[in-house]
Amino acid sequence: MEPMEQKIKRFLQNVKVLALNCLQWGDTGKGKIASIFSPWAQIIARGVGADNAGHTYYHNGQEFISHILPCGIIHDAEGKVNIIGRGTAVYPKALHQELESLRSQNMTYNNLKVSLMAKLTLPTHIVLDRLREFMKTNGNGRIGTTGKGVCPVYTDHIARLGLIVNDLINPNVFRKKLINHLADKRNLLQGTDPEILKEIMQCEHLENGIYFHPQDIFDGDAIMEKYLEYGREFQPLIQDTDTYIQSRLGRDNILLEGAHGFLLSIEYGTYPYATSSECSLDGLARGAGLDTSMVDMSLGIIKGFYETRVGNGSFPTELGGHLSDERCNGGKITRQDEIKQYSNLSLNNNNFGNLGADFYQGIALRLAGGEYGATTGRPRRTGWLDLPLLRYAWRASKSNLHSRSSLVMTKLDVLNQLERIPVCTHYIYLGPDYYFGNLHLKSGDEIWEAIPLPEVLQHCQPVYKVFDGWQSALTVTDWPQLPKPLRQLIEEIRLAEDIPVNLLSIGKESESTIFL
Repeated sequence: MEPMEQKIKRFLQNVKVLALNCLQWGDTGKGKIASIFSPWAQIIARGVGADNAGHTYYHNGQEFISHILPCGIIHDAEGKVNIIGRGTAVYPKALHQELESLRSQNMTYNNLKVSLMAKLTLPTHIVLDRLREFMKTNGNGRIGTTGKGVCPVYTDHIARLGLIVNDLINPNVFRKKLINHLADKRNLLQGTDPEILKEIMQCEHLENGIYFHPQDIFDGDAIMEKYLEYGREFQPLIQDTDTYIQSRLGRDNILLEGAHGFLLSIEYGTYPYATSSECSLDGLARGAGLDTSMVDMSLGIIKGFYETRVGNGSFPTELGGHLSDERCNGGKITRQDEIKQYSNLSLNNNNFGNLGADFYQGIALRLAGGEYGATTGRPRRTGWLDLPLLRYAWRASKSNLHSRSSLVMTKLDVLNQLERIPVCTHYIYLGPDYYFGNLHLKSGDEIWEAIPLPEVLQHCQPVYKVFDGWQSALTVTDWPQLPKPLRQLIEEIRLAEDIPVNLLSIGKESESTIFL
């Protein structure tokens, strides 16, 4: 059997910069794929998102979960350089906790670099984020954020009201900027019930209320003291990472590690139900200090024949429709609840009860795939592979790239026992007349490439082609040994969509990966 190291070397021949990004709504196993390629790279850079992302990966049989740190941090002792780039938003408490976790496991971060230009998440951002969702109590307009302050951070960056990580190591600059920043937020929150603000700030994520001031809303001195304490801790890590990574181009192997998914991109995703950082490949490269012309190979990651979504927004192939949406976004259901209540649920069971087979099959799929947020713990909405959305994501993400591109299909083993696998080939539009530029949509029209707007997607009825499942365990590491129904399914999609599929993941460990 060819060693993994040799397979990777062959796969990445003539590649110096490799980019990994999800082409769905996230949670596609980017952590595992990043951990596979981390040993190949000398530099692993994270260029988008904040601690609202979560990557789960395994190394030497041990599970790791990171939120803001790149997955390559587990290779720090080998001299690997990990970068948190300028495109990210850094909440000092979250970074401190991840570093503390590394120390507790006797792991190092001697080669970690944090961009001095990364956006700085302040307590005000988290309060505003949670307040906006809190005020939308009837659910109208809710995005389903993680409450980590991400949208307000990027809003302030565009409005020129934000702070950067470098401010943490310049106390006088930090104080001046913070005073102006707090004045703006106090003005914005004038008239808000102080008890609501106090309640929001009592949470552990906001240091258990130390930032609350009964008259001024925010205690500027407390913020100043705590953040400068973090600044002293992080000072050795804060650097000009753009200049560093550019100086290593062509000399080192560079891995760009994406966060979230293309369909959550603020520019290209299902707006407004998106994240606030630019999590496309273009955003990932810029956020790491490069641009897409410097990328030699990009891998778009999708789940093998199903997909998931966290938060609100249209999801045409969702199993259970609005019932699933309400269950997953209600904030009351946990993984333990579903394991306890539905542990005997089978993906093939057609006798699911009064709410319908789709709803319960969605729960069964969630349990089979462990589809619960690494950051939030909340259940993910589940549905079948959506080719119209994949066509859109592939075309839009590839349009600004000059690199070799292909798909990675993950979590194929989740569907091992499924008898029949539906794949959405196109939609039937069932909504009112709608103009998408010069395209006039009418009820009954077929849509083959998704239009990523809720005004359209919410009225799209999926049309499925059903394939035979392979109904056997996937324990092999070579393409010819895979079950014939699985090979036929992958080949049909690959040929029909003219999208290369070059990597298959069938388990948690690195070894359970097939290079095509």
